Amino acid sequence: MDSRETVVGAGSGRTHSSPFGDSLRWIIGEEATADAYSLHERTAPPGAASVPHIHSRVSEAFYVLEGEFTFELDGRTVNAGPGDYVHAPAGVSHAWRVTSSGDPARALVLFAPSVPLAFFEEIDAVMQEPADARPDLRRLAAINQKYGLT
Repeated sequence: MDSRETVVGAGSGRTHSSPFGDSLRWIIGEEATADAYSLHERTAPPGAASVPHIHSRVSEAFYVLEGEFTFELDGRTVNAGPGDYVHAPAGVSHAWRVTSSGDPARALVLFAPSVPLAFFEEIDAVMQEPADARPDLRRLAAINQKYGLT
């Protein structure tokens, strides 16, 4: 791992749209961590949810900052609120849903090893296509497969 100190200011980093109705703010990634991990801040409105998915080579961990999430982990349901930590190891089916109402929920999301910034940029490009068009699910699936995130 890189031995340089790293400071990332509050609110800095690019925000990427997701097909799940949430956004991910890139905090730190592969270049600064020698691919060891990437860290993001997820902001998701009430009702936003992912589909069940598996990361073949990447673990995903969630630390809830605000709001309430329900996680499905390999068929088990886990409710999580502020201060709770949830880990989905590589190879384990998982999904999340915001179950709180009112304000958006927020969580820190850690991928280990890092998910490349290019993955989020490619997903974001699909999500930024004209608002009257639905996201191209085949393109999203191809991007996920390219990065081992099925």
